[in-house]
Amino acid sequence: MARRVLAAVEDLLFRSKISETASHLDIEASFPRNPKKLLAAVREFPPDLLILDLNSARFEPLALLRSVKSETENVTTVGFLSHVQKDLAVAAREAGCDRVVARSAFTKNLPEILAGRTPDEAGVG
Repeated sequence: MARRVLAAVEDLLFRSKISETASHLDIEASFPRNPKKLLAAVREFPPDLLILDLNSARFEPLALLRSVKSETENVTTVGFLSHVQKDLAVAAREAGCDRVVARSAFTKNLPEILAGRTPDEAGVG
């Protein structure tokens, strides 16, 4: 069975990168349009990975993280943000985000992130 990734990402550049990389790795990536649809997808068939743009206005990622983690703890979550947003990184971890990475590290390590491998340099302080 193929690895499944859900992404709460509005930015078209990041959506395109995720989609293209997932396709090359034979990973199924989907991009629900809003938090309600994302939560329904998580409930119906939990993904192997949930990617969150921690700066998304539409998805309210911190509230979404808490909802997803209350539904199922088995979904691995990765959030990305600007490397200078230390307070948001802390808040995301407190809300249940398994990994928080800088945008640049997210892009650089996207194949490893999608495949479920953990590069050491991907963290944010």
